[in-house]
Parts: sequence; C-alpha cells; structure tokens
Amino acid sequence: MSKQILFILDWYPTRTNNGCVFAKHLICAIADMGYDCVVVAPRPIYKGTFRQVNAAPYFREERTAQGSKVRIYMPHYLHLTSRKQTMGLSMNNHLHAVTKVLRKEKLNPDLVYGHFIYQCGLTAARVGEKLGIPAYCACGENSLRLEKGSKPYATGMAYHGWKEIIKKLSGIVCVSGNNERLLLECGFIDDNMHTGVFPNGVDENKFRKMDKAVCRKELGFPEEAFILVYTGAFTANKGADRLNEALKYCENVYSVFLGQGPMEPDCNRILFKGRIANDDVAKYLNAADVFVLPTRGEGCCNAIVEALSCGLPVISSDLPFNDDILNEGNSLRIDVEDVGQIREAIQKLYEDSQLRGELAKGALKSAKQLSIGMRAERIVKFMELSL
Repeated sequence: MSKQILFILDWYPTRTNNGCVFAKHLICAIADMGYDCVVVAPRPIYKGTFRQVNAAPYFREERTAQGSKVRIYMPHYLHLTSRKQTMGLSMNNHLHAVTKVLRKEKLNPDLVYGHFIYQCGLTAARVGEKLGIPAYCACGENSLRLEKGSKPYATGMAYHGWKEIIKKLSGIVCVSGNNERLLLECGFIDDNMHTGVFPNGVDENKFRKMDKAVCRKELGFPEEAFILVYTGAFTANKGADRLNEALKYCENVYSVFLGQGPMEPDCNRILFKGRIANDDVAKYLNAADVFVLPTRGEGCCNAIVEALSCGLPVISSDLPFNDDILNEGNSLRIDVEDVGQIREAIQKLYEDSQLRGELAKGALKSAKQLSIGMRAERIVKFMELSL
C-alpha cells in the first residue's frame, strides 16, 4: 500500500478559480511518484454574512495527466477575522474542519503537509501532533508578510503562540533562501528547525519555448514589434504602476499586462490587459521578447519561473527573494522603486538583440533546474526519513 500524504490548502483549483494552482502542480507531481495524495482545503464562511466566498463541492476526485488519483475534500469553517481577539477562534475552527474530515472519511495519513504558515501550516502542525505523525509546512509567503510587524503574522506570533505551534513541525519547505533567513531572523523558528530551500517549479510540458511568430499570429500581435509582458496583480507591490510609468517614456515598445487589480495600465501601445485562463499564459509569454516584474516582495515568484521556462529574459528586483532563480546570465536586476532604472533596462534589451539572445539562453538553462517534477522529488527526499 502506498504512503498517504495529507495536504492542507486554503483552496484547490476549480474550473472557475485557479487559487493555489501551483500547489496543485506539486501535489500532482507527488501523486505521480506513487503516493496516495489527499487534499483537505477548508472554505471560510465569514461571520455576519454567513456566506462562502467560493463555491465548490465537498468532495471530488481528480486525475493527473499521468492518471494518478488525487482526492479533494473542501469542508466549511467559520472564519472570525485575523485580529488579536478572534484569531485563536479562527485557528481552532480551521483545525476542527480538517480533523472532522479525517474522522468522517476514516483517513489515516502517514504525513501531513500544510501550504503556507497561516493557517494551513499551523493546522498541519497540530494535526501531526494529534495523530502522532510527521508534519511539514511550506513557507512560500511573500517576504513582506514575514517581516517583523506585518499583520496577521505579528499578531499570531505575539498573542497566539505561533512559535510554539511551529516547533511541533518536523520541518519547513522554504521557497527561497530569503524566506528561510526571514523565518529565523523574525523569530518564527530556532536554529534547530529542519529546513530546506526548494524554489518553485513549473510544468515544463505547459511552460516551454514555442514559436514566437505562431503565437503572435494566433493572438493578433504585430509580427516585428518589441513586446514585453507583465504577469501579476495590478498593484504597487507588484510594480504595475511603476512599469506603466516607465513605458510612457519608452519608444517603440509594446506591452501586455496579464492580471487584474486596482491600478489600470494606461501607457501607449498596450496590446492586451486583463485576466486570461492559466492554460493560455504560456502562449502570451512566448509571444513576448522580455518579461518585466518590478515586484517589492515575493517568496519565490511563480510568474518569473514560468517566464524563464518559456525562454524569456527577465527584468526584476535586485532584492534577496530573487537570488535563487535570477542571475546575471538570465536577467537584468534593478531597483524596482526607480522608474528610471526600469525604463533603462527595457531600453537596453530593446536596443541590444545580442544581449537578449544570451539572456534567453540563460533563462532556458536555469529553467532546467526548476521543473515541478524535480522539485517534487527533492521535497519528498527532504521528508523521506519521516515517510
């Protein structure tokens, strides 16, 4: 009988909601390694409205591309905000929703894995203690959330015993060396916590180098244009506003903004802006010449990993969260607060086709180490003593 791994997530993707899609890719890859993968993803109901934000069936079963089975349970729980007065109740309700599924469905996992600290990692630690099985947590939070004083993390650490709960974990899977460092420096863990760094991976069958001319023709983009692509929320933290401003001073540069948010791109020569299906992202990436994301904080940015896998040179932050995936061979790294630096980097790649080509080759070389299959194997090896 195969070993059973219980994954606790905030959500599991449906046809209409791609939330936690990258966690799904990891779970499918582990299922294809022969493990019995079970997901419990509690859905919040909010006090006052008693309505659920996202609708989904309580149970469904899905198959990976290779035919492996993944069972998904999505119970409700009452979320009472993440403020000091109510966070503890929300945490207990989340834990109760998971343990109720385990009892009802007679699940007997050998290991539990929570996706991000709040709330799934904390619940994983408590479930592991309750069942007497190893518990692991993925730390893929935006680096800005882990910094001291950031809510709700500072609230949980100060008033709800997060550090003591985290100590119950058998280990933590960090998406970057920067996240690993922040966990220690900000007091989430002690030196003796078992940690490993595993940058996010990508499905190389979906995100791969394609024929640029074909992609442009299918999307109706100009064949000879210089096109940059941005993927992410249209917010200041992701840098959509600063990129938009920089592009107002870039001649003959076309742009594609994939995402949505409060900031509306309005620079000249926008070919497309808005949300698209996850399955279509690779086509848009392959229609571009360069990927730009002036982000202020990340765990390990999936959008950058996808761009590398499609062979795109990257322009992004020079901050530590990018150190594990970006280097001088695949990117230009900049001060993302400086609109002038963003503009200059774009102009440099626009004018220097030889540099673009070299960085494109470097992107594909880096991507070979960032496949989801390799990441799954490394994470399972990290946990194998427990299994």
